[in-house]
Amino acid sequence: MLANLTVEYSPGVALKRYSRQFTASAKTIAHNGHNPLHERGNLVFGSYEKNSIGWQIQQLQQRLSEWWERLTIPSGQVDVPDWSLPEWLFRSVFWSIAVVLAVWVSFRLYQLLRPYLNLDWLERPQAAAQKSSSPTNLTVAEWLHRSHTLAQQGNYREACRAIYLATLQQLHDIDLIPNQPSRTDGEYLDILQAMPDPQPYEVLMQTHEQLCFSNSDVSREAFERCQHAYQAIEPRQQE
Repeated sequence: MLANLTVEYSPGVALKRYSRQFTASAKTIAHNGHNPLHERGNLVFGSYEKNSIGWQIQQLQQRLSEWWERLTIPSGQVDVPDWSLPEWLFRSVFWSIAVVLAVWVSFRLYQLLRPYLNLDWLERPQAAAQKSSSPTNLTVAEWLHRSHTLAQQGNYREACRAIYLATLQQLHDIDLIPNQPSRTDGEYLDILQAMPDPQPYEVLMQTHEQLCFSNSDVSREAFERCQHAYQAIEPRQQE
């Protein structure tokens, strides 16, 4: 019995049996066009590969490589719209902002430094022009009469100027400050600071400065202030 078993399971018999099975499997593959064992192996190994850490690292490296290529690709190869501003527009905006800032800074500096600046060279031509445009060789009474007439006509600007010129004429008549066409209001005020109360003179001189450097209308209230200032000066000059 043992001998029979040995013969039955000898290597030759097993080889023949496996050979017959392989031949049958080959015929099945040739007939059906697929290998069931290979498919089962692919399913097992494919699932293993996609779930493994190595496969996931490989996918991550591939994605990073694609992202880097998109980031570093030359701009000429990508159809991206050009949103950059034209150079002429950029220059125009830049210089416009620069000019506005320069004007604003200059104006602020002028406001801060104006009290310390000597503006006589600006005031002198204006004052001389205003004085030359007015009638000359009028007496104090004639200037005051002219002022009254202009105020009745509503021309308070020229009425204030007539009071101012009446004051200068009166200073000349009493030999306190001789008339000089080139003398500015600032120079008059410097001399008049020695007076006991120079405030009325300051009202008239400051009003005249506004007339010289501005073309705006003068109100009735401004004319009345000039009248009151002259009335405060007149008694002193007659003494």
